[in-house]
Amino acid sequence: MYATVSAWDEGVANGTVRVRELCARDPAAEAALWRYLLDLDLMRRLTVTLPPDAALVHLLVDPRQARPRMHDNLWARLVDVPTALSRRRYASELDVVLDVTDAVRPANTRRWRLTANAGGATCGPTRDAPDLALPVAALGAAYLGGTRLSALAGAGRVRELRPGALDAASRAFAGDREPYCPEEF
Repeated sequence: MYATVSAWDEGVANGTVRVRELCARDPAAEAALWRYLLDLDLMRRLTVTLPPDAALVHLLVDPRQARPRMHDNLWARLVDVPTALSRRRYASELDVVLDVTDAVRPANTRRWRLTANAGGATCGPTRDAPDLALPVAALGAAYLGGTRLSALAGAGRVRELRPGALDAASRAFAGDREPYCPEEF
């Protein structure tokens, strides 16, 4: 879905293509659609909201001409930590004890053992020593796979309590693509 806005600046075309959504069957079809939109006559710029790892920038002859701006479009708040962590898939095997704090929902504040493998994941309460300590907001940021737990640790939002646990959890939570929601709500 797109629209064009015609404009002229002292006799020179200065139009804009505003892309609201672009869906394609496969990467080749996506590239063909972007080429079509980039080649529209009398248009000087294209505006679109895309995930950070979108292929569009790699289609540009001069990617330095792109002017990306980062803004929030998707945020997750884990309401039921064990259910949420049990129902997602993980990129690698993981056995970690998370010491989670949650000022809004005290039932989430406890130690949770998360075990994940190719067959699925389980998460339940434990009294074992914690491997990582983090607030539920940091867990929500990492949940969709776009924000690495190691980056949150660098910002002081996650503490590693057992050496190696942070790297293992960061790898396991990582996704194939950046999370993205084209709808604004």
